Amino acid sequence: MAAVEVRNGYKYYGSSSNPKIILNYLNMNVMRGSIYGLLGASGCGKTTLLSCIVGQRQFNSGDVTVLGLQPGLPGSGIPGARIGYMPQEIALVEEMTVKETIYYFGRIYGLNDEKIREKFKILRDLLQLPPPKQLVKKCSGGQQRRVSFACAMIHDPELLILDEPTVGLDPMLREKIWEFLVESTRNSKMAVIITTHYIEEAKQANCIGLMRNGVLLAEDTPTNIMASFEVNSIEDAFLYLSSRQGKSDEVDASTITRRQVPAAITPAITSVDVSEPEVYEDKNANIEKIEKPPLVFHENKRKVLFTTQGRVKALMTKNFVQLFRQPSGVIFMLMFPIIQLSCFYLAIGKTPGNLKIGIVDNEIADYESCFTHNFKSVYNRNGTCMFHKISCRFITELGDDMAERVFFNSTEEALAAAKRTDVVGFLHFQSNFSEAMQEILDKGSYAESSAFKWGELTVRIDMTDQQIAYFIERRLRGAFSTFMKNILQDCDLPTSLANTPIQFQEPIYGSLDIEFQQYVAPGVVMTMVFFLATLMTAAVFISERMDGVWDRTLVAGVSATEMLWAHLLTQFIIMMFQSFEVIMYIGLVFDTYNRGDTVTLIGLLTLTAFCGMLFGLLISVYCRSHTTANFVATGAFYPMIILCGLLWPLEGMPKALQEVVMFFPFTIPSISARNIIEKGWSITNSQVYNGFIVMTAWILIFFIACILGLKRKA
Repeated sequence: MAAVEVRNGYKYYGSSSNPKIILNYLNMNVMRGSIYGLLGASGCGKTTLLSCIVGQRQFNSGDVTVLGLQPGLPGSGIPGARIGYMPQEIALVEEMTVKETIYYFGRIYGLNDEKIREKFKILRDLLQLPPPKQLVKKCSGGQQRRVSFACAMIHDPELLILDEPTVGLDPMLREKIWEFLVESTRNSKMAVIITTHYIEEAKQANCIGLMRNGVLLAEDTPTNIMASFEVNSIEDAFLYLSSRQGKSDEVDASTITRRQVPAAITPAITSVDVSEPEVYEDKNANIEKIEKPPLVFHENKRKVLFTTQGRVKALMTKNFVQLFRQPSGVIFMLMFPIIQLSCFYLAIGKTPGNLKIGIVDNEIADYESCFTHNFKSVYNRNGTCMFHKISCRFITELGDDMAERVFFNSTEEALAAAKRTDVVGFLHFQSNFSEAMQEILDKGSYAESSAFKWGELTVRIDMTDQQIAYFIERRLRGAFSTFMKNILQDCDLPTSLANTPIQFQEPIYGSLDIEFQQYVAPGVVMTMVFFLATLMTAAVFISERMDGVWDRTLVAGVSATEMLWAHLLTQFIIMMFQSFEVIMYIGLVFDTYNRGDTVTLIGLLTLTAFCGMLFGLLISVYCRSHTTANFVATGAFYPMIILCGLLWPLEGMPKALQEVVMFFPFTIPSISARNIIEKGWSITNSQVYNGFIVMTAWILIFFIACILGLKRKA
């Protein structure tokens, strides 16, 4: 019986109108209990053919049956435990030990630990494996290849596929492996397909297929091939066939439903079919001819359901080992949130320091007199309030908490210092400032116009730094308002005369002195956990795909959904810990208050991180390299930060843009987090649970997009 049967296998990449042909109507038979040596130069299509046999790719036309069934059909066990696959790349997790690697593959093949232990002993002696506790990344190239070979053999497969298994191994070990393969196939029905660059070692195979440019040039026993071409080695036969193979192996794309037989194949090779083969016009009709016993299907289904939990557990164990054995991964997971939050709380929203502001007061001859204990600026005599050099009082009350005061004798001197940036600006009091303020207080709107002119406090500030200028202006306005109220209180006059028509009363929520830092903190924390999760997940998935671990795990029968769930559960646990860590850190170290429920806040942050993780997974599905993934993540980061209301209120945007950004992942959730922290609202409030709804919706969108992307690439 044939273990593998390929009929008219045709595979191309690109468009059907301009295809890049990889497999050119290839026919192939691999019998049970035999070794099939597949030989050919690099790039001839060997690896693509093997990926179609194990069910990772599909032919554009043609059919393949493996162990009597089409790969991928329910109950076929392919991909799955019926086959063992050693890819050309190492495809192992470098952070795991040799023993952990063997046990990992054994568990995802459905073996119990006792069976794995027995097989591990046999394979360790046969393949001279490195010490069990040695990390894979500490092994040499040859040692890693031996471990990879052991992973393919751990479950005694019915079909063993080895892609360049002996590369980098010493001749003695290569011979030992071939002896083991010959003995295994002789005493069982196991079939072996092996590709190798060492053509002469393939003489030990029962059958050899010589391949070039996607075409099987010959398929026969080594002895028959050498006899047919009257050569003494398989390598000479391969070179002879390759030299005779010219343009005849190229086919017209319009004839993809028929196999073209290369003219260079001579009838002297008895096993080569030179007649016109049967053409399969209806692929589905051919598939339906394959018997699929109901018992096999249901037993396999129960087995999958039974082993799914064990597989997910094995996958999660691998994920945690992979993470915690990378120092950079632990730092990224535990320390980056701390470092980023520390940078934010230490650098953003604090009162600017090291500022200097100039003072020019023409009322005062000696500035030192303003700071004497017996200086008095307000006299209340017989119900009459008298001002005396009140500019002095403003200067002293201004204090150094806003800016260091630098005194000048003239406006020209202060202006020159400001132009040199020695000071950020300066204040100027006229010589009769107190008298003018006295007249305005006594006569109100009936005071002379000159009084209003002389009573002005002139301020000139360097406006090139808008944030500093805004800070100085805001603090000066507040200080002057407080200054006037204090003077009126000293005069036993109502403070309403201080020309401050807007009275700030007790706020409904928050406090009058709420800082910018407290306002933006919820959005900063949410974007931080979102994009940390994005980068971490994208990096893990892309690394696994580039290293071949992802594809090899799929061939072992683990579905993409199982791997996805394993990663999601692993990352979800990490994200919950990170969210808890973030809340505790900013609360204990930076004394950030939270008037709401901490559990609700942690739940919202965890959902945000989970959403970011799925976004990272989506990036990894469509990006082949870390560089491309970083470009996509960075390109998404800045628009979300700018448009989510974190840097500027949403009300400042055009109405149409406001309606669009409301659907962004953390525009509404940031508002919900602020409502929890500042207003103490619970999840029962619509302004809080809306954030949960939006984040959940994005999680579903990303999850569905990931599943569709994975299925499309399968």
